[in-house]
Amino acid sequence: MHKQLKAGEVSSQVSSWFPSSNFVTTGSSITPYGFLLRQTLLSTGTVKIPSNIKWVYAICVGGGGGAYTTGNGGGGAGGIAWGWTLAVPTCVVGAGGASNAVGNYTRYGSIIAGGGNSGVLGGAGYGSTSAGINGATNYWGIPGGAGAAAANSFSAQSGSGAGGGISGNASNGTPGANGISGGGGGGSIQTGSQANLATNGGSGLAGGGGGNAANTTGTRTGGNGGNGFNIATGVQTTGGTGTTGTNTNGAGGGGAGIAGNGNPAVTTTGGAGGLGGGGGGAGTTGGAGGAGLIYLYY
Repeated sequence: MHKQLKAGEVSSQVSSWFPSSNFVTTGSSITPYGFLLRQTLLSTGTVKIPSNIKWVYAICVGGGGGAYTTGNGGGGAGGIAWGWTLAVPTCVVGAGGASNAVGNYTRYGSIIAGGGNSGVLGGAGYGSTSAGINGATNYWGIPGGAGAAAANSFSAQSGSGAGGGISGNASNGTPGANGISGGGGGGSIQTGSQANLATNGGSGLAGGGGGNAANTTGTRTGGNGGNGFNIATGVQTTGGTGTTGTNTNGAGGGGAGIAGNGNPAVTTTGGAGGLGGGGGGAGTTGGAGGAGLIYLYY
């Protein structure tokens, strides 16, 4: 039998995720060591922890990456890290990346999570025209996945930041991979009158943004954002849908965050990522990534 740890005790299994005996299902949520979620931090600043609490269990989520309009690929989901740390009075919560930008990192105590598109500390890769961008190794050393290297190839699935899909010039793109942080989907930028189909973002605890379909005079269909999982409630969050139209539309939906659904695309504008690290959807105007957050249990 596994011992139920109490506040102040040090865990010997800080690097594990699901499945794990350290995480207890209470019916409506997933809680580490059976603790209650005491605080959800949504902005950088002062943290008020009771003076008798010396150790807390933190889950940090970096800001999602913004979609890359020039590459027509969706943004990668923000990095996610977790574990015991000393209670401290301040925190940094990462903002989501604007269009064509990386998400910002999140930190509480010794636990830090990188932003989407950043390639550091669990941030997922984004979709690109030349090759999908690699995801990143996370805080605990779980490796990231490689992005798609060629048309009709697929990015590698990973335990940490997943690789991004590639955008197709002569064929449809490839999707972002699944991981703890989902990779951004590849776009499709063919010319002519054929149907043009972009691809979906990868799913995980936070999802990557969908790719953009552009240029053709035929039907353009944007990719959907990847799905996520809300640890605090124990339910799935869903990615936003892409838009479809003839000689128009084709933008990608935003990826789901760990605490909110991704937003749907609107005509040629990509959907924003959901709260808690969702990647932005690609479009003529790329969607912004979802903001990061911190969960504190004690």
